[in-house]
Amino acid sequence: MDDGVGRILETLDRLGLKDNTLVVFTADQGLCAGHHGLWGMADHARPLHTYDETCHVPLIFRHPHAIPAGRKSDLMVSNYDLLPTVLNYLGLQDSLPSKPRGPGRDYSAVLRGRSLEWEDVIFFECENTRMIRTPDWKYTRRFPSGPDELYDLHNDPGERTNLVGRSEHAAVRDQLAARLEAFFARYVDPKYDLWHGGGSKTLLLTSEQKPLR
Repeated sequence: MDDGVGRILETLDRLGLKDNTLVVFTADQGLCAGHHGLWGMADHARPLHTYDETCHVPLIFRHPHAIPAGRKSDLMVSNYDLLPTVLNYLGLQDSLPSKPRGPGRDYSAVLRGRSLEWEDVIFFECENTRMIRTPDWKYTRRFPSGPDELYDLHNDPGERTNLVGRSEHAAVRDQLAARLEAFFARYVDPKYDLWHGGGSKTLLLTSEQKPLR
C-alpha cells in the first residue's frame, strides 16, 4: 500500500498535477488484532462490536499550498462527513444530493486552517449493532435484545468495564440512547431498519432477524 500511494504521488508530481490535485487517504473501518480477544473488522467478529480499534480509520488530506502541511485536528468525524466536506472544499457544494438527506457535516474550513464550531459526536451502524460515541462516553445497542454496552471513555479508554446495567449511570445511558434513536429515526433507510421491521443487507441475519451470536 505504501508503495502504491508513493507511485500515485510521484505520478502526479511528474505530470505537473500535484498542486491542483486533492489526495485523500482513508479507509472504511479499522481492525482488532487481538484487542479485546478479537481478530478482524467489526463485521467479522461475533457479536458485532464497536470497540475503538475497529472504528478508528486513517484520514489524511494532501493539497499543496492549500492545506497546511503537518496540521492535525482533533475533531471527531465519521466517513459520512467525507462527502459534504470534499464537495464543499472543491466548490461543488451544489452537487450534494438533498434527497435522501444524509447526516454528513462539512469540516472543509479546518482543511484550510480555519477554526470551526463542531459537536464531537459520531454514530455507527453495522447490521444489528448501533453506537453513539462522544469524547467521554460510548453507548452500543444490539438488536433485538443486546448485549448492550456503556463505557466511560474518560476513565476507561480501553473499554474494559461495561457500565450499561449500573444504576448510577442510568441517566447517561438514557440520554445517549435517546440521541441514538433520534439520529437513526432521521437518517436510517427504512428498508434496512431492523429495529422497525426492515431487513438485513446480509444473509448472516435471517428473515426472522435473529440476533448474531
